[in-house]
Amino acid sequence: MPTPTPSTRRATHDDAPRIVTLLAQLGYETPLDIVRRNIALSNADGDDAAFVAVDENAQIVGCIGLHALTMFHLAGRLGRITALVVEESARGSGVGHALMAAAHAWFNERGCEKFEVTSSDHRVAAHRFYARHGYARDGQRLARKSQTSSLT
Repeated sequence: MPTPTPSTRRATHDDAPRIVTLLAQLGYETPLDIVRRNIALSNADGDDAAFVAVDENAQIVGCIGLHALTMFHLAGRLGRITALVVEESARGSGVGHALMAAAHAWFNERGCEKFEVTSSDHRVAAHRFYARHGYARDGQRLARKSQTSSLT
């Protein structure tokens, strides 16, 4: 019998420990207090959102962070996926697809005309996943940390 499609919902304060564990699978050592703060901000601010995917056993098996912003040069808004992770053992089972569907619905609700995701060059499997969802290379992202940044 096929695996049931996971459900998605907005992330809550109580989801933070599991999200920390998921983010660690991507190599991010995000402190629990930062994840809790970001969940609270995403629930308070209409321009940010965090969703989790839950399996048939009510276990969180993935999460996605989103941001919607106004584009200076165009009339519409830009929807950005800021983080996406699926539990290693659940990859290929529809979790990522469910999270992408939640993201696209949220972006559409906020009037986003274009969606984007950034992904490290070494995440080749992730690039194939995004391509299956209609994403393609579009320019190049350049980044710089603030001199006062606490990012490591």
